[in-house]
Amino acid sequence: MTDSPEQLFAERLRRDPSRPFVTYYDEDTGERSELSARSLANWVAKTHHLLVDELSLGPGDAAVLALPMHWIGLGPLLACLTAGLSLAAHGPADVAFGVPGASLDAPDRFLVAPGSARTGFGAAPVPDGAVDYVAAVRPHEDSWASVRFAAADGDPCWDGSSRAQAAARARERAAELGLAGGARVLCTRGWGGPADWLDTVFAPLAVGGSVVYVHGGSPQVLARRAEQERVTAQLS
Repeated sequence: MTDSPEQLFAERLRRDPSRPFVTYYDEDTGERSELSARSLANWVAKTHHLLVDELSLGPGDAAVLALPMHWIGLGPLLACLTAGLSLAAHGPADVAFGVPGASLDAPDRFLVAPGSARTGFGAAPVPDGAVDYVAAVRPHEDSWASVRFAAADGDPCWDGSSRAQAAARARERAAELGLAGGARVLCTRGWGGPADWLDTVFAPLAVGGSVVYVHGGSPQVLARRAEQERVTAQLS
């Protein structure tokens, strides 16, 4: 594969593995989390192997991602792409990732608890007969070198677009949003589907940039975060 959204991440990882890719603030709880491209790649690899090795999914299969804009959502988002699955925000699928209360129509359903993203549900019961995402990926290989991209450039990505078309659109959006090389983008919008994934993940990747996700907070707080994080662009 030569051109795809997942390849944009691979290129960012190759060029600058140690620099933060995602910084997450929850202004309601006081959480601040930060992952470099290398650390995120560990989550992607684990999720990739869950999909490919455990569930035997790949090109021709579909995934639903019903998750809020959060660092924990990047692992499933990118791993579904590296495994060759097409993506949507809702509808029937072969596998689905969501939060408690989300309507997920898939034989394999994984839930995340954004308030305890690193540890998962722990001893608490997982609602809706689903599986704890963090517990499910924990035993899997976390080496990025073990990940093999499964899709071809022409395979479906989302919304009727091929992999190559989605990557091209990410570059177009970066230009439309005025993102310069290495942009640091503060994002406060939610994730409603491919358009949001493009703007808050793949357009920044297309310019070798990084993202700051902020949940909650007043305009004054957002302005302070923008200054602290040396933000160069904002999306709301």
